[in-house]
Amino acid sequence: MADQDIIRVRVEAKSLDALRAFIDETEPDLGCRPAARQVDDNFVTDVYLPELQVEAARSARSAADVNLTVMENTTKMGLARQAEVGQGNRFAVRGLLPRGLGRKE
Repeated sequence: MADQDIIRVRVEAKSLDALRAFIDETEPDLGCRPAARQVDDNFVTDVYLPELQVEAARSARSAADVNLTVMENTTKMGLARQAEVGQGNRFAVRGLLPRGLGRKE
């Protein structure tokens, strides 16, 4: 499973009970701070699933009561963000301001 990409999926349900039932059945990763928020008449939360488990989650018994939306491939997003990080010592040349993201002081 470590070689599979991790996918962020938004789960929407009409009730907290339906949302809980789906989470209990599929056992997704809920991230660091799981929270369901109310959006209009629905309860929404984001979960993380290995790529092959997304289709299994769609066919779960409790999936009939929720709407699943694939938001992003977090593995690919993370690798792309890591490419933005420089490889050298940004402070090696005295008197030169560092380049890249962040505040220059």
